[in-house]
This record gives sequence, C-alpha cells and structure tokens, in this order.
Amino acid sequence: MSHLSYPHVAARLFNTPLLLHPQKLDAIIAGIGPRLLGGNQQIVLPEAVVQEGIQALAPELFSTQRGVRSDRGYRVVDGVAVVSAMGALVHRTRMEADSTMLIGYNDLAADVEHAMDSSDVHAVLQVYDSPGGEVAGAFEHAQRVFDMRGRKPMIAIADGMAASAAYLAASAADEVVLTNTSYVGSIGVVMRHVDFSRALANDGIHVTSIFAGAHKVDGNPYEPLPASVRAALQADINGLYTMFVQAVSRHLGMAEAAVRATQAQTYMGEAAITAGLARRISTTDALIAELAAQRTRIHPSTHHPSSSKANAMQTPGTTPAGQPTAPVASTTPTAPAAVSFSQTDLDKARAEAATAERTRVSAILAHPAAATHPALAQQCIATGLSAEQAAGILGAVPQAAAPAASKADSQFAQHMQALGNPQVSGVEPPAHSAENNPGLIQNSWASAFGTSQKKH
Repeated sequence: MSHLSYPHVAARLFNTPLLLHPQKLDAIIAGIGPRLLGGNQQIVLPEAVVQEGIQALAPELFSTQRGVRSDRGYRVVDGVAVVSAMGALVHRTRMEADSTMLIGYNDLAADVEHAMDSSDVHAVLQVYDSPGGEVAGAFEHAQRVFDMRGRKPMIAIADGMAASAAYLAASAADEVVLTNTSYVGSIGVVMRHVDFSRALANDGIHVTSIFAGAHKVDGNPYEPLPASVRAALQADINGLYTMFVQAVSRHLGMAEAAVRATQAQTYMGEAAITAGLARRISTTDALIAELAAQRTRIHPSTHHPSSSKANAMQTPGTTPAGQPTAPVASTTPTAPAAVSFSQTDLDKARAEAATAERTRVSAILAHPAAATHPALAQQCIATGLSAEQAAGILGAVPQAAAPAASKADSQFAQHMQALGNPQVSGVEPPAHSAENNPGLIQNSWASAFGTSQKKH
C-alpha cells in the first residue's frame, strides 16, 4: 500500500523552494525516496546522478593542518579560523532520528562572528563542500557574512562544491577560490512536487480534503497540480531567483545580467574563473599558509573588563567615592587597531604560499616510490597531504621488483656479497622488512594521518 512516510522529512523536500543543486536533490530523493513514499517504490534516475550522491567529508579531509579547536568547534591554524560547511545546509542545526547531523546557517554565521571577535584569530577561511540547502535562513546568513567584510581578511574556498545556497554564502566573503576539480555556481531555485493520486487510486484509496480557505491545500500530493497553483508556485520561485541573482551581484560586484546568464549552471576549476564566479585556483592548505603570512601586529586593548563595570557605576568627572577628578576623554574600551593589508602584502603572501605549495609537490614527486606509483603520488598531491604524510603512504606500498640481472652481474653480486659491507653508520640494520612485517605498513599509514596510539 502506498502512503507518505516521514512527513517531516518529505515536507522539507517536496512542495518547497530549495537553494540546492538539482542533481544532488535527485540523489537525495533516490536514496531516501522509497522510505518517504512508503512501500517498494523505485525512483529511476540517470546513472551519473546516482553515482554522484551526497558526500559529507570529515573536516580533517579538507586540510592536513590540525590546528587548535576553538570553543565553537572550528579549527584555528596559525591564527586562521577554518570554518567548514559540509553536506546539505538547513535553517538551524539539528540532529535527525538516524543520527545525521545537518549543519544550520545559524551555526555557520555564529562561527564566523565568533572568529571575528576572537583575539586569537586574524583571518577567516570558510571551506565549502555543499550542494546548498533550504531557502529559510540562507539569505540572512549570507547577509551576516557580507556585513562582516572588512573586519578581518575572509576567504571562501570550494573544496569539492559550493553550489546554490552554499555559493550564495561563499560569494559574501572577500574572495571566492576553488580547487582545480571543485564546482561552484548553480545560482537558481528548484522545487519538486509529487502526485500520489494515481498510485492511491490503484490501491483503491481516495483522499478527501476538508478545509477552509481556497488555497489551504494548494500543492497537496493527493491530486494533480492545478495550473493556477503551479503558476503561483512558479511566481514564488521567480521571486527567490531574483533575490539570489541580486545578492550574488552585490557580493561579487558583478552585473545582474551576467549572473543571470549563468542560467544556474555549475562550473569547475578554470571555467568558474572565466564565468566570473571565482577569482583563482588554490587549495585549502595553501590558503591557510597565505592567510597566516598576512598576520600583523594588532595592539591589544589596555582596558580591563572590570573597569567598565566600575565606570558604569560612577558619575562622569568623579571617582567611585564621588570625589571630583580630572576629566577623562572616554570610558569606552579602546578598540583594537584596524587591520589593513596593502596589495604588496597580499602579493607577497601569495608568493610565499605558492612557493610552499611548489616545495610540497616537489618533495612528494621526489620520493623514490613516486616514479613507480605515479597515480598514488598524484592523489597525495591532489588531496593536500604534506610531504611527510605522503612519504608515509608512499613508503608503505610494495616496490616494483628489480629487473632480472645478467649472469655476469649475478656473479659480481655474489662476490660482493661474500666480501660484505663495512658498518659505517653504527646502526644495526632492521631485523624485518616491511614486506615480511605488514604491521610496519599499517604503522606508516597511522603515522601519516596522525592516528598512531604511540606516545611521542
């Protein structure tokens, strides 16, 4: 029998505008549709959409920099707050019944505001791997981020995807950056409507709506969508689309016509830069290094928190005891000096970050195993592993067998082996090789990713 299950979830997917990448929406429906619709309904989608799915990556995968976790949970690396937004976004953070944590715009905005107010943070990096999400809260979040411009350097990077609502938020930062294989865009609005009427009729079920108010049951799933209701829903979509275009236009300083010309398309890598939706290509680690290099001396306030309370309880021009005193300029706490960066500073920081990135890549490619395992070496580079972590992984893979030696070479080797080699290092050779001791390989992986249980 067909029936609507999990109505609270279905209400967030159907008959409501979404700032969500449409293929991701289809992937979500393909994954949980049978449970939402009840019974054994199968939703057939293109294979590419099914394979794409939804990927929620752990924060550690975005960067190899561990940093220090703040009170709110974001990491601080060399004075750079790294705020991660992963998966579908919702109005308010909540835990679903299946223990899935959905990140809310409220927490993302609060994280950035907390970082802006923190004396331990001099720059903010927002890392996105999200297809977007709900309309509710999306525009308010983007506006809050946009209003924080100028307080501290703030960059947003698409490390995977920043689409729809996620791109709306990313565009509100000082600069939008993406990796070579990441996607940005999908500046549009989407809605899905499900009509159960034929399925219910086949099961011999008829639903009667008893209501007051002509539009009370508009868009209900138990009857085909009337043309008038569809037109009203389309008007809502068009209005939200205009808001989206205007917001991105304001954030990027880009003409509205140019934003509309994207027609909600997503762009990867260099194509995003050509379309004007991103400024440059980089990686999360490179941006952390770049922002860390921009640190300047901020003069701390000499005002003690307790003094504000005392000042608030006395009359201006008197001491706490009520005695006259010399006039004071102000009892307001001294604000930290504004942080400003010249173009020369920015260019220098970018050059230093580029040099660090070239050094990292060169060190990985110079590893002896990189030549015999080029695909693995490239994967270490693309995922942002440090040279040390990559060495741990490349050192754990079995090496290619040496080519067969000629008879003369074999005889020479036998004579040399009989002579032996002098012990010049003072260190005994290892008793077991990685080939005969799989535990060494396991330990190398643990060391590379910092998961070893050994105490250093």
